[in-house]
Amino acid sequence: MPKDEIDPADPLELCGVGLATAEDTSEAMTECFIEEFLRLGHGAKEILALFRNPHYTGVNMVHQNRGEAFVRAKIAEVFGGWRREVVWADSPPPPTSATRMPVAPTVPPFIPKT
Repeated sequence: MPKDEIDPADPLELCGVGLATAEDTSEAMTECFIEEFLRLGHGAKEILALFRNPHYTGVNMVHQNRGEAFVRAKIAEVFGGWRREVVWADSPPPPTSATRMPVAPTVPPFIPKT
């Protein structure tokens, strides 16, 4: 059989199957996609680019249906589970001990002497 033809009898042939469900499984599917790409060595920005790319049907479907804010939140959540911090270029970096505002000392209320 030629190399580019699919043999339905080949047990090692890669085959994708869609399953119709009544419940929304996009959240679990999104976490799975993100973790898979994370384990392959992709960074957060690269994974977000994959979600934006219409040639990646499954991940792009999530991006279209749930929005970019959902995808970014899931990427940050999954990366956090792997103890990796995600900082998006268009959001301020998380505060560090050097950039935190100092806390004012608490002063007891003034009580006049009678």
